[in-house]
Amino acid sequence: MSQITIYHNPGCGTSRNTLALIRNSGVEPHVVEYLKTPPSRDELKVLLLRLGLTVRDLLRKKGTPYDALDLGNPKWSDEQLLDFIGQHPVLIQRPIVVTPLGVRLCRPSEAVLDILPDPQRGAFSKEDGEAVIDADGRRILPSALPAVQPLADLPQLAPEHFQVPDPQLLRPSQPSTHAPRLLLLYGSLRQRSFSRLLVEEAARLLQAMGAETRIFNPSGLPLPDDAPDSHPKVQELRELTQWCEGMVWCSPERHGAMTGIMKAQIDWIPLSQGAIRPTQGKTLAVMQVCGGSQSFNAVNQMRVLGRWMRMLTIPNQSSVAKAFLEFDENNRMKPSSYHDRVVDVLEELVKFTLLTRDVAPYLVDRYSERKESAAALMQRVNQPAL
Repeated sequence: MSQITIYHNPGCGTSRNTLALIRNSGVEPHVVEYLKTPPSRDELKVLLLRLGLTVRDLLRKKGTPYDALDLGNPKWSDEQLLDFIGQHPVLIQRPIVVTPLGVRLCRPSEAVLDILPDPQRGAFSKEDGEAVIDADGRRILPSALPAVQPLADLPQLAPEHFQVPDPQLLRPSQPSTHAPRLLLLYGSLRQRSFSRLLVEEAARLLQAMGAETRIFNPSGLPLPDDAPDSHPKVQELRELTQWCEGMVWCSPERHGAMTGIMKAQIDWIPLSQGAIRPTQGKTLAVMQVCGGSQSFNAVNQMRVLGRWMRMLTIPNQSSVAKAFLEFDENNRMKPSSYHDRVVDVLEELVKFTLLTRDVAPYLVDRYSERKESAAALMQRVNQPAL
């Protein structure tokens, strides 16, 4: 059965255009002609919740008994309005589309493009002749969007470098199909390092989620500035940084902070190579292990560093309290709420990596840096060691 459902009225042009756009992505949706087969009361409530709309927001006025039933009167409760919808399904605004990426009331019909998992496969025009998708499957933006007029009142801007964000550039025409590449760093060299054990557990979970993983062993990595960057361990770390599309940083908390071992690894990752920032736009998940009660000092510090490195740090994070109690004699993590949170974090990391890896350069493309020449940018970001 199709993963896409459209609540469709074949007599509505907007609904027909929306259905055609779905099919233009190569998918045949499950079509519910809601005038013949209206959704149940419970189905409507779920749709409203996912849409973020009230019952009144869903009511259609044109061509319906809305006025005759005096439905604009605030005396009607949501439950009473649902009663009216059950008796007159034509009151439902259309079309509603459900996909794995969300739910939309698709008015205008182009709103469906925001939630279609697959790109458009070719040119598309609405029934009235308005071109919506070009021959390469890219959305055609209305000519009014990039108009010069709004810039007339913005003399501070450099017009040649100013860009109107293009939603179509956030939808790659050919998404990558290889496994997400994730690098994991840990912050302790103890023989039974719990940050290492947690990273090893994370790598197993990530592989089960379809990712390719590499774990960097910090043993032998010199202190920053205590060796040239040609040192083999530094080169290994930097090559892994270039290889990966996202990272996991996991540190113990020592004296209320991440460990020096963790910080040294991050410090050896260059902010820039030429005018390129090797970590910019890559995803990051942060975790920590605690010797005592749960704390978040280390993950908070690593978040700050992730922002400094221009990484896309995911919202979720993990802090494992009394980590020495959470691993068995085989160094495997025991079932617990801490383990569940680790799964949550890694699942979110993989999703964010898949979502952003093909568009990361566009996400972090900045107006100020477009203004700056490459030479000037290199001079600014390649500061001598302090």
